Amino acid sequence: MSEIVVVGSLNMDTVVSVPYIPKIGETILATDVNYYGGGKGANQAIAVARLGSSVSMIGKVGKDKNGRALLDSLTKEGVDTTSIEVSENITGTAFINVSSKGENNIVVYPGANKDLDIAQIERHRKVIENSSVCVLQLEIPYEVVKHVINICYEKDVKVIFNPAPATSGIEDELIRKTYILIPNETELNILSGTHNDSSETLEDVAKKVYNKGCENLIVTLGEKGGLYLQNKEIEYFKSKKVDSIDTTAAGDSFVGAMAASIVEGKTIPESIEFATFAAALTVTKPGAQYSLPTKREVDEFIKLKQ
Repeated sequence: MSEIVVVGSLNMDTVVSVPYIPKIGETILATDVNYYGGGKGANQAIAVARLGSSVSMIGKVGKDKNGRALLDSLTKEGVDTTSIEVSENITGTAFINVSSKGENNIVVYPGANKDLDIAQIERHRKVIENSSVCVLQLEIPYEVVKHVINICYEKDVKVIFNPAPATSGIEDELIRKTYILIPNETELNILSGTHNDSSETLEDVAKKVYNKGCENLIVTLGEKGGLYLQNKEIEYFKSKKVDSIDTTAAGDSFVGAMAASIVEGKTIPESIEFATFAAALTVTKPGAQYSLPTKREVDEFIKLKQ
């Protein structure tokens, strides 16, 4: 059995290079189009594998060529795909605009991801129960995420929950059963019910979410670094300065690196430091899975920056 199990989405990404992110109603010309394996779940699983930890994935793909390509890619990376099943639906697809500054926006069609159900989780329950860490996101049905977290809670499997894309409907019970909750600032606001025009500070909003009962809260802030809240103590961490090409999968790289570091026995602050380096390397390459660094690359990057 693997040290880490990732339960989540698999997508084929259509990445469109544009001079800038278009406004509503605006038509602009793209400079390039590429196709990459993606999906937050698959990205995080490959991030873990490249960083040297054993990982299994539970998810769903279609019977189409995109589904076969995604399975082949995961297998080549060393991810155990025996718990990924095939749906009659088409494989999930993401449409990503990436600007010349590395900014992006993303539209996702779930496809087969929405067919991942509790029955499939039960068929592969032992994979979850025998792991040390379970990584989850929200590109699969919410009731599946809830069921998996409850299994983990019963079996003392540490949950790393990346609530993306966020919804205000996440129950406090799930947050209480989460070992590390990792939202970005937008997701944090949604989880807390805070409006954009609120006068509350980032720390105020973070405390509102933390007080729902999670053990550890990490808020990723992109190029601004992030915030770590535990035992009501707040620490900020800085991002590593690099020339950004594409920010796609930077968050997934961070989450995967956190999971890999935790099973290696690193403390959470040590894991955050390592994950910050991994995320920085990710934005220096285009695409999602293509950009995810290996452990050797991260270790060399750390030496370079010290």
